Amino acid sequence: MKKLRIPVKNSILAFILISIVLFIIFSYNGRVFQFIRQGKRINILVLGCDELKFAKHADVIMLLSYEPRTRFLDVLSIPRDTKAPCSKELSWRGYRKISEIYALVYRKSKNIGQACLSSKKAIENVLEMEIPFYLQINYQGVVNIVDTIGGVTVNIDEPMDYDDRAGGYHIHFPVGEKELNGKEALKYIRFRDRLLGDKGRIERQHRLLKLFTGKLTRPEILLKIPKIYRNIKGNMWTNLNFWDFLALANEMRSFHYENLRVQNLPGRSEYIRGVDYWLPHEKMTEEVVQVIMNSYRIGRKASRPVYSGGKLDRIVKVEVWNATNRKDLAYNVQRKLREYRIDAVRWGNFGIYKKYTTVIDRLGDIELAHKVAKIVGSSVVKTEIDNTRFVDVSIVLGGDFMGVGEPE
Repeated sequence: MKKLRIPVKNSILAFILISIVLFIIFSYNGRVFQFIRQGKRINILVLGCDELKFAKHADVIMLLSYEPRTRFLDVLSIPRDTKAPCSKELSWRGYRKISEIYALVYRKSKNIGQACLSSKKAIENVLEMEIPFYLQINYQGVVNIVDTIGGVTVNIDEPMDYDDRAGGYHIHFPVGEKELNGKEALKYIRFRDRLLGDKGRIERQHRLLKLFTGKLTRPEILLKIPKIYRNIKGNMWTNLNFWDFLALANEMRSFHYENLRVQNLPGRSEYIRGVDYWLPHEKMTEEVVQVIMNSYRIGRKASRPVYSGGKLDRIVKVEVWNATNRKDLAYNVQRKLREYRIDAVRWGNFGIYKKYTTVIDRLGDIELAHKVAKIVGSSVVKTEIDNTRFVDVSIVLGGDFMGVGEPE
């Protein structure tokens, strides 16, 4: 009897179709799938925690806010020293650092879920925003994720050197491009330099997140989602299940990196009773939240043509700062930008040297910021809402700046 042979191409097609059917069947009742189907915003609180013998601390705190209608992802970093309201049981003053709320609840209850819910409630009060989902992951979970996706390559613009002999913790990264494995990536985001402190740490976390997001959109990485889930399952605590993760991974298939906007919680540092707190700026925080909530109005579609680098369709107001040793660079660049309908309302020296040219979105229009970035040849785009500057975008010219060409 002749053996039936099924072509490899047909086998792969059948496997894909079966996988899609199973995904639809099992994820249909999942909360995330329902949110996506209804076009409802998905807010997830992410807590990165250390692993000490007698305590846990929320070292990294981020809000991920995904708009399924436009496949737009906002990331809001919340400094661990942020002053947040809490119950009288945690402090007779009625407030604590946000990282302390997690640590104290965990110490009292020995329950990670309760600590996550307490942190979530405190952040909901600060942002006045509902956050249905939470994900707490420890350091080993981060290491496992990075190793599973094959590492990440970063550009290190300043030497990173730190030694904690008591804790056996050492960081030594020279300037330049470096491929990081999981343990090295963890050191990269935990490093706290003397000049920028936590702000520098948050910027590195944003860089790594962008690289990580870019990798997740690759087809070969999406096939590793079950493996990633298995590798971090024992190192996380969440109210998301496997099918929720699969639904989110499915959304990543057509995600574009220009649909990622990262911000920091606006505010200022202040000493209160001898303790350093980050005090959120109430009005600016409200503006940041509104910008996030309005992301359904924007979002790069897969069919949308790539910006050509020509003249913009309206007058754009910018400020231009020279962060190099080149004389009159900001002045010369702002004159050249006029050809693109970009009007510089102020320019001058930045004060410190920057290796990379950076474009900063000031009003929440990330698409416009990416267009300006293409004109000045920048690959670093971030959002820092500040309408008191009366500009759409800030441009910081770094050592890598090559000049502004003619409009296409």
